[in-house]
Amino acid sequence: MNASDQLSQQTPVLVFGEGSAAVFLIAQLLKHNESIIWVKDSGSQVWPVMPYVKSELALGALLDSRLALTNESFSSPIEKGTAHRVFRNKGFKMPSWKRSANLETQQSAFEEMVWTPEQAYLGVTELRVAGLSTMKIEQEIRAVLETHPKVKKVEMAPVVEFEVFEHGGKVQFSNGIITEFKQLFYCGLLSELKAIPKLSTVLKHQMARAKTSSAVSALQVVFQHSEPLAQSLETGLVIPMNRDSGETFDRDVLGYFAEPTRSVWTVFLQSDEIEENHEIMKKLRKMKQSLNKAFDSPDFLPAGKKDFMATVEKEQFRFEEGFLVIEGEYKQSTANADFVLLNDSFGLTYALEQIARRFEIPALEFNMDVIANDVELADDSNELLDNINSIAVAPNADAQF
Repeated sequence: MNASDQLSQQTPVLVFGEGSAAVFLIAQLLKHNESIIWVKDSGSQVWPVMPYVKSELALGALLDSRLALTNESFSSPIEKGTAHRVFRNKGFKMPSWKRSANLETQQSAFEEMVWTPEQAYLGVTELRVAGLSTMKIEQEIRAVLETHPKVKKVEMAPVVEFEVFEHGGKVQFSNGIITEFKQLFYCGLLSELKAIPKLSTVLKHQMARAKTSSAVSALQVVFQHSEPLAQSLETGLVIPMNRDSGETFDRDVLGYFAEPTRSVWTVFLQSDEIEENHEIMKKLRKMKQSLNKAFDSPDFLPAGKKDFMATVEKEQFRFEEGFLVIEGEYKQSTANADFVLLNDSFGLTYALEQIARRFEIPALEFNMDVIANDVELADDSNELLDNINSIAVAPNADAQF
């Protein structure tokens, strides 16, 4: 190894942002023996909105990232099908667009019926590892990163100087840290790029097709429950919210139980709904009302609990303005190749697919010609749970990296 190669190996990679994309990206960088400077106060902290991903490529990146740092194999089956249920007619049912067995018809109905921001997290086909949600995997990796010797964290220290070189660059933080870097990944919110004008200029070409004016904000709450619900829930859950006066679309609460006593719920807000704090808090109250309505059954509520919120002993809120861009995409750029835009702005599946392509991670393929049909039961079914924890299963033996 010559001197320049040694210097390149010693020079760190800079990662801005603290959302899901940053976590899975760093796992891959460490797998490739890179040293990391992780700038943690510039990105989203929203947990995965749903417990699954929407493509084989994203699932490949998700599981490869976990294996890279935890060295833990898993024995749970990998499942492919419809991994979420929608609350309607006093129960959780298959989405109504599943009535047709034809995938093209399903896709057309899905795009017509589901609000555009929610389409980033719901799909005609979804994939998960039974008993191992996206949030659980992210938590495992985060725990490793917190003490990893090759990860140096910079927190609450804005950038005061930033230089772009022919290869890599140099940055100075307000806490006095000055470092050169050989590569930079921006995983933070697009709205925060303006704080570093030179970086924003470098990444401008990659952002050219992303219509940032279409961005919606995310309101997320994590509940710690005093005890599990009477009925365990392993799928993603979609719970409609009543329309406000003047609204012309149907909005849902998206969520899941990451653990029997921990649940995560997210709702998206348009730009005109976040101008005042009381509007945001109004949506939070409606979210809780919707949850109370959905779980208003003794089949769910533990003994002695009057409603869903009565099971909550602790709650934590996150609000991220401009969290999800719903139009466009990122443009690949050969100019300034050492600077890469890779964040959560188009959803977790999109971010994981970007990671998979960059690190040449293969899609997780299923050796199955036909996935079991999970067509919706009749609307007049009185079932409280319409196969709520069951989706088409592909055993691990049939899945290949």
